[in-house]
Amino acid sequence: MPINATKRLQTYHDRHARGLEPFEDAALLRDWISGHGDQFHSVVECDLKRCPKIVYDFSANGDVVIGGTSDPARQTEIMWQQLAAADAPVGIGRYREDRVCYQSEQFKNDGEARSQHLGIDLFAAAYTPVFAPLDGVVHSFADNNLHLDYGPTIILQHEPAGGVRFYTLYGHLSRPSLEGLYKGKEIRAGELFCRFGDFPINGDWIPHLHFQIIFDMLGREGDYFGAAKPSEWDIWTSICPDPNLMLQMPENVVASRDGK
Repeated sequence: MPINATKRLQTYHDRHARGLEPFEDAALLRDWISGHGDQFHSVVECDLKRCPKIVYDFSANGDVVIGGTSDPARQTEIMWQQLAAADAPVGIGRYREDRVCYQSEQFKNDGEARSQHLGIDLFAAAYTPVFAPLDGVVHSFADNNLHLDYGPTIILQHEPAGGVRFYTLYGHLSRPSLEGLYKGKEIRAGELFCRFGDFPINGDWIPHLHFQIIFDMLGREGDYFGAAKPSEWDIWTSICPDPNLMLQMPENVVASRDGK
């Protein structure tokens, strides 16, 4: 992480220790997003405000398992059967969820796993189209091609009003989604600009979109933290708020305070 970004992150820790909002402008940005929720385009073809869904719990080993040593082909088959039986075009992975699949050494750097999910997952078939929720430009993109990483990833930058700047991340995409992109490329609200990837290209996961809101990129490009240490949750939720502020789903898609 660049030195200035490390200093900013330390500032967020210091503000939190003083009982302040870690990211100073977080409340302003959350208020702007929640105040414009009815204006955002759905990121997938179905209307997420109304379509049937299955909200999954990945905080414990259930009948559908993601990541780890699980077989993505078999787990995809199980999930698609469940979604078809429920006549649901999309499955949901929750924000703030403390996930079993993030407990391996890959997600640890000082003993504590980055296990609490900072995005919302939308599960649907590989190559499902993804639409921009509002006008933006391409901030950065990359193929994060390690096992259980994001795979192809796009980050958009949005500046919809004076003093309002934030980013949205789209992870686990198809490789062709990165073709023709360049920094600063304009993406219009409602524009089809990428598609869900398939395993193993998408990091070897059940096909899905990881959608995340970011207030400070911390100097990163084409990649970002998709989960946080539970002990640092209050800091990271200030930097990466609930994505349902934009998706506007009526279901409870946020795990409880303990991540369960």
